[in-house]
Amino acid sequence: MRLIERSFSDLLRHPNDVAADLDAGDVLLRRRDEPDLRLTLADRDAERSDVFRVLAMSFRNLAVHSPRVLDGAVLDSFAWLEFLPPKDRQAFLDEFSRILIASAEMDTYAQLAQVVREWRATAEIYAQPGLAKRLRQPVKATDGRTIAPPMTA
Repeated sequence: MRLIERSFSDLLRHPNDVAADLDAGDVLLRRRDEPDLRLTLADRDAERSDVFRVLAMSFRNLAVHSPRVLDGAVLDSFAWLEFLPPKDRQAFLDEFSRILIASAEMDTYAQLAQVVREWRATAEIYAQPGLAKRLRQPVKATDGRTIAPPMTA
């Protein structure tokens, strides 16, 4: 499907023209100094949500029933997983698939994006042994106190 870009002022000046564009695809309304808006038809959005929910359940089923197959497939999508130890890679797959299902059910994806960001940051630490070593050291606080490093499981 096409994504048609328009300015927000187009919507204000020519709302019927912008609404007519929805027949060809979603409309991305560009705004100055504000996040862009996306217009879509309600039934199109409902279809996306339904399909995403099915895909999320399929992904979770694959994670539970064929973790080795999923591991290889996900490595193609998230190359940085290569830096995680196998135990952590499996923990990522489990958490990602659970949050993917929950996100699809709630039709909100901020938590899923956060899971990916946090695991990627973990992979970056593993990729840089010097950084991992520094993070395991106590830290001097601005008031002179020493703060112990976080406990590892």
